[in-house]
Amino acid sequence: MEDKKRTQLTLWEAAEYLELTPEDVQEMVEGGELKADKFAGAIHIPREEVERIERESAP
Repeated sequence: MEDKKRTQLTLWEAAEYLELTPEDVQEMVEGGELKADKFAGAIHIPREEVERIERESAP
């Protein structure tokens, strides 16, 4: 996640940011815990959603 101006992250970028596996992030998307857009055969997750999950899981 080098470009802080990007508003959408890939599944893999979100997983790296949250220190989870891509499979874990996909389960979160499928379970409705993490909002995402699906287009062009890929999952795109809003940066604000990833940051929200990070805040909520912080000790």
